[in-house]
Amino acid sequence: MSHCMKPLLLGALGAVCLVSAVACSKAPGTEERKSEMTTQTSQGEVKTTSESTRAGNTLEAKTETKADTPGGTLKGKVETVVGTVTAYEFGKRIEVMTAEKKTHGFSLDAKDTVVSIDAAVAVGSRVRLTEQTGDDNKARRVTVKLEG
Repeated sequence: MSHCMKPLLLGALGAVCLVSAVACSKAPGTEERKSEMTTQTSQGEVKTTSESTRAGNTLEAKTETKADTPGGTLKGKVETVVGTVTAYEFGKRIEVMTAEKKTHGFSLDAKDTVVSIDAAVAVGSRVRLTEQTGDDNKARRVTVKLEG
């Protein structure tokens, strides 16, 4: 191997080691998934990107869809969080904590928001919260259900 290639190889090995160290710093049992899919339909192209992190019995997931149609581009987003309710102000705001004490806050009183919450939801409840937003980011739906 030439002397010129050694620094490149060592640099590449250093980068691999750095990536490995970062990946190992996650909590044991953490599972991350990412996917991207593009579909061609008679109406146009649809691209869906998904990311999720599951740690223990908690989940953080986000899916974004973009459809290019003859009438224009349509976008939608779905975010799902499974965790423990840490704060809840009826009709105003809810916070859900997932792994490593990461808190996700959601407004329940924003304009153009439709909210559906299980009546038994309270601080300390384990829930599945789903937030869906439409193309114009005005139409929004928040659903909170108790998670077994």
